[in-house]
Amino acid sequence: MLPIGSFSELTGLSHKALRHYHSLGLLVPARVDEETQFRWYTVDQIERAGRIATLRRTGMGLDTVRRVVDDPGLAPEVLRRHAEDLRREREAQDRALEEASAALAWEPRVRVRPRPARTALTGTTSVSGEDFVLDRALAEVRALVERLADAAEERGWSTDGRWWKTLEPTPGGAAYRVCVPVAAEEGPASPLPGDVELREYGEGTEVWLSMPGPETLGGFTLALSHLLRHEVEGMYADVGTLRQMEHGTDVEMSVGMRPTE
Repeated sequence: MLPIGSFSELTGLSHKALRHYHSLGLLVPARVDEETQFRWYTVDQIERAGRIATLRRTGMGLDTVRRVVDDPGLAPEVLRRHAEDLRREREAQDRALEEASAALAWEPRVRVRPRPARTALTGTTSVSGEDFVLDRALAEVRALVERLADAAEERGWSTDGRWWKTLEPTPGGAAYRVCVPVAAEEGPASPLPGDVELREYGEGTEVWLSMPGPETLGGFTLALSHLLRHEVEGMYADVGTLRQMEHGTDVEMSVGMRPTE
């Protein structure tokens, strides 16, 4: 029999880990002294302990470790799935590092430019109130972009620039209006779906800035505050003309300017 100290040295599992695994029933000592609670293990238990230690080094959860050591035949499939989970996690961490680097290096730079006239196919997402979830809303926006682009293609219209979205207040909360600019040909065309419109947007002047993605509500608020504080002589910012565009991994925001007179 091996006392817990010797068993710990042979297996690389700490005393704390061995006590925890005992409490979970994952690695139960061969004998426990009733008075001192001192734990003893057999040489045969070294193999199970080694498998546990090996699997734990991969970052595998204890419930999954238990399944594999209890049924080694599961190991190939469990390890394959775990490797895939780790790959996705590493990719997410790499993206997060890139985003953090861009965010920390970002300095707000508001600029002024002309806003060209556009003809656009447009529709709105479902209304969101207190149950608003940004990721869900953005997924709905992208689905609507594809639907509008398909509607343009069905009519032989080419897209004419990057799509944009803007928040619109509604009686139940707010919705995103999505606009896909198109070069609409004159002449007859098949009717549009009932929830899709063809709108004309006039030219003008806008202030804009670009922020590193991904889009967040905090970033939206920060960018909007920079845009609204930017002064253009003889003009004021019209919040109702706010636009958001995706530009690669960045998010571009702009606000139309109106003459003060």
